[in-house]
Amino acid sequence: MSDPLDSLLLEIQQKCDDAAVDMFGEETTLRWKNPSFAATMEKPDTMGEVTGTCGDCIKIFLLFEGDKISEASFYTDGCGASIVSSDVACELAKGKSIDEASEIGGEEIIEVLGKIPEDKRHCAHLASSALQDALGAWLNKSSGA
Repeated sequence: MSDPLDSLLLEIQQKCDDAAVDMFGEETTLRWKNPSFAATMEKPDTMGEVTGTCGDCIKIFLLFEGDKISEASFYTDGCGASIVSSDVACELAKGKSIDEASEIGGEEIIEVLGKIPEDKRHCAHLASSALQDALGAWLNKSSGA
């Protein structure tokens, strides 16, 4: 016999999941529930960090192998849109050169996500800014500046 509280919690969770799919689409909701690149990297070659006016902080960590980004990960204390945007930024950056990764902008992240509410689109630009900050820090570090 099922506990009434467990049944109520399952029903609430289902309503939340349905609302997320309506708002973000199935693929983005799945990415939010299981991001591939969410991790605080122990010894990154570089890290970039931004905090938006909304209060969300995004950190992007990068490792390089030669002139290519070999690993990318992120940490955010932000909302679901910050999570999925950061995840896409890392996915797009991995395997790219600094020049190629420097071209990754918020609009490209939004395009990959496919469906993101208008009031959450700034999160994609925050993720892009954190990536650009990491790349800038790497360039400064590698040039000895």
